[in-house]
Amino acid sequence: MIKKLAPVALISCVCFSLLLWILKPIPNGYGYEYAVQLSLALLALWALYAAGPRLIFKKGVLVLVLIFGLGLGLKNLITIRSDPEIVRAYGTVFEALDSGRNPYNVGTIYHLTESHEPAFGNFNYPPLEIWPYYLASRIAGTWNITVLTITILLIQALSCLILVRMFPRIRLIYLLPFLPMFLLGEVKTNPAMTLLLTALILWFVKKEAEKPRGIYRYLIAVLFGLGLLTKFLIIPIMAAYYWQKFDPKRLRSLIDIAVGVGIAAATAMLMMVPFGVTAVFKNTILFNLILTDRAVLTTFFPNVLSGLFSWLGLSGLYPVAAVAALGASVLAAPALGRFTAILTAAFTFLLVAPTPEPQFVPLMLFLVVAARCMVMEERGGVLPGIWRDPSPAQAAAESSGFPARRWWTREA
Repeated sequence: MIKKLAPVALISCVCFSLLLWILKPIPNGYGYEYAVQLSLALLALWALYAAGPRLIFKKGVLVLVLIFGLGLGLKNLITIRSDPEIVRAYGTVFEALDSGRNPYNVGTIYHLTESHEPAFGNFNYPPLEIWPYYLASRIAGTWNITVLTITILLIQALSCLILVRMFPRIRLIYLLPFLPMFLLGEVKTNPAMTLLLTALILWFVKKEAEKPRGIYRYLIAVLFGLGLLTKFLIIPIMAAYYWQKFDPKRLRSLIDIAVGVGIAAATAMLMMVPFGVTAVFKNTILFNLILTDRAVLTTFFPNVLSGLFSWLGLSGLYPVAAVAALGASVLAAPALGRFTAILTAAFTFLLVAPTPEPQFVPLMLFLVVAARCMVMEERGGVLPGIWRDPSPAQAAAESSGFPARRWWTREA
């Protein structure tokens, strides 16, 4: 059902975002093209995912991905502004930390309103979006766009390394064309920590599936907890990952889900305590759901759902509709394969988020590529020449008569 509904829903989102772009019906709306870019990118990614590994790793597709990644990366690098809002925002966060104040209730964090006027309030990113950049500023002894960009590139390079290490049997030539997109696809904003935590989670998901009785399930829960403290895309990924495990014929599955979610929530809460759990929640989740609060400090870029409700004059109902739509996508997870469930929830999240976030397109591509690589490994390969030659130890093990472990128990 999802395979039939997804393209229809995504095409509808493309058409509606185009309508918004043409009519521009929201008085305080800006950047209507971002919703168009996002919905088009998601439609292309879903088509790539639905087509399967044969298309993703086809030579022509790999060449196009490489050219697009390099071209986008070059464009991003040469159009970086010297003094963007994000640099000033982080600068005021660091000033608050250095003076012993809490950036989530200090009221001095720099923002830029829709009229391009400075405004000051509280920090509205989760706590794990602070520490890598704060550490970088301390190491560099200064804070500017150069330090920010280098930090983002280093984090995203580490994510690329994890992808390569995650699939040691797949020839590097098949993964290299995707790396420029992951490394350079977004350098003006800061989705890097979300990408890194997602990469780590997928790596340990793979390890846990290969050794189900190990400690990996607990490490995955801790990583999800840390991921909740990055930008918000990991929220639907985590929800879909755990709820997909629900089996109505095996009620113990609820206990397993509760344990994982409990560890993740405890990890996130522990990390929020220094800033105040309530203050963090109010200035991150609630701030982004209540459109009227956002409008005070930030520019409103209409997304598909937020644009619809703003157009109808029903902004107050937007949070309910957004949560309901995302909840429905998560509830469908048990009927889907693991990666289909994760991608469905992630796609829904990006379409119902307050503002369009093309910054997450490289991360979504990362999910698609990792999903198809995992399925290929589980099936023993579907493309000739894609596998690295096994080491002598691997060859000996494979010739010993023991069947290969089929670790991915459900289709992608």
